[in-house]
Amino acid sequence: MFYEFQSYDRIASLLRRMSNLEKLTLNISIKDRNSVIDGTYIQHDIFDCMPQLHSFTFYICTYVETVDLSYKLSSEDIQQTLINIGLQDVTSIVNYVCDSRAACSIFSLPFQFDYLKDLGNKFPNILFSYVTYLHVKDNDPFRHEFFVRIAQSFPLLKYLCIYNVRSSLPVDLMTFSSDNCQLYSTIEYPH
Repeated sequence: MFYEFQSYDRIASLLRRMSNLEKLTLNISIKDRNSVIDGTYIQHDIFDCMPQLHSFTFYICTYVETVDLSYKLSSEDIQQTLINIGLQDVTSIVNYVCDSRAACSIFSLPFQFDYLKDLGNKFPNILFSYVTYLHVKDNDPFRHEFFVRIAQSFPLLKYLCIYNVRSSLPVDLMTFSSDNCQLYSTIEYPH
C-alpha cells in the first residue's frame, strides 16, 4: 500500500532527530503541498542534520496544487537543486496529473523500489529494474510508443494501472471508420 502523507513537517522533524544515521532509505509521498520537496529540503532536513550519513537511497513524490504557484514546475529546475547539493546519481520527474495538480518525483539512481506511482507520458530513459507495480496517469493520451517504452524500461513489471484523463479515441465515434484506424505492433512485456 502506498500512503500519501499530509504533514511533511512532522516527517522532517523525525528525520532531524536521527543525527547518527549512516544509511537511510526513504520512500515517501507528500500530498497537498504548496512547494516541491527538492534539493533544498534534502540539504536542510536530512544532510544538515545527519553528518554521518554516507548512503542515501530515496524516492520522494510531492503532490503540489498548481493553482497556487506563480511559476511552471520543471524537472530541470528540480534536478538542478539536487545537483547543487552534490547529488549526481538522481533524477526528477514532473507530471501534471490533472489541470490543477502536479506529481513531482525525485529519486536516487538506480531506482531501488518496487512501486512507482503517477508516472506520465514523459519519463527519463532509464531502467527501472526493481519496479513490479506501476501506476501511470496523465492528462494527455497515452500512445503506442509510450507502452513500448514501458516494456523496455520496466523488465519486472507485473501490475500496470492506467488512468488517462483524455482518451486517444476519435471524439466523434459516429464518424469512426476503418480508414482512420492505425495498426500497431503487439507489445510484449518480458515478465
